[in-house]
Amino acid sequence: ITNVLEQTKTLLAKFNVRHQQAQNEEIGAAVLMGTQMVDEHPEPNVDGVIGFWYGKGPGVDRSTDALRHGNSAGTSRNGAVVILSGEDYEAKSSSLPYGQEFAFEHMGIPVLYPATVAEFIEFGQHAIEMSRFAGIWVALKLVGTLCDGGDTIDVDPMKPDIVLPDVIVDGKPFAKRTNFLFTTQGTPTERHLYHDRHIAVRAYARANHLDRIVVRGPNDRIGIAAAGKSFTDIRNALRDLGFDDAALNAHGIRLLKVGLLCPMDTEIIREFAQGLDKIIVVEEKRDFLERQIGRAVCDLTHPVKIVGKYDEAGEILFPVEGGIEPDQITEILARELRRSH
Repeated sequence: ITNVLEQTKTLLAKFNVRHQQAQNEEIGAAVLMGTQMVDEHPEPNVDGVIGFWYGKGPGVDRSTDALRHGNSAGTSRNGAVVILSGEDYEAKSSSLPYGQEFAFEHMGIPVLYPATVAEFIEFGQHAIEMSRFAGIWVALKLVGTLCDGGDTIDVDPMKPDIVLPDVIVDGKPFAKRTNFLFTTQGTPTERHLYHDRHIAVRAYARANHLDRIVVRGPNDRIGIAAAGKSFTDIRNALRDLGFDDAALNAHGIRLLKVGLLCPMDTEIIREFAQGLDKIIVVEEKRDFLERQIGRAVCDLTHPVKIVGKYDEAGEILFPVEGGIEPDQITEILARELRRSH
């Protein structure tokens, strides 16, 4: 990325885009925090800065303090910050395998997970608008398989359509605020981040349909939920098994595509779970999505079985190590759907 950006400096300058190399990842994150102080500047020469930080798992690990402080401070009135997080599931270019959603959740940073190369652009735009709207830094989870691949896509400068919802928090209209006085405002800032801003994030995701029930029918009894590349893989796996949308409806199978990994919108999860006997959660690495779905449905009046990392007998279903190959998903889904029918 750095080489490409350096080679196109002249072109980028025409659009007021500046690429600033940092000495290391945490200094880069600290610089982005500085870009969001523009409203405090006595004579700013811009209305706001949209900043991007990019790095892999080790960079996120070493930058946790800077990212956490920056996210707590928030964004300027017209600013936004987006974290491009390269995920190396198989440790192909890292010393250890990495999946960073747990780290971002710890920092209170929302995570959007694109499912295709085309969604890099769509979700990237939503990440900017969500960050600016909610006053929060937003991470894009970019897996190696998609980053190393390619696709032919249509680009429309008028897309995606952006909806900014009306958000009420504690009886008042939501208003984002920035705060750089951590020593005196730490606790109020914490509440504003995890309560107010996260409510605004969920409202934005809901208004822009970042989470969608893709296939549903009146007689559904089995649900399959996944996010990002895993959702693309299950769609391909189901087609290989002969399940187009009509066949899914005929067999009572409902599909949920999650775009906002965290903070999860429990409303769409509960809507998805209504009437189901069982939910199969397909995800790489640990049970990040599965545990959130479990919490969301535990208050429903009817019990719903949830399998993901383990099946109903306590045996390993989808592995926690490495990535999950499409052929693995096809085989596991075939076995699990036979068992459920």
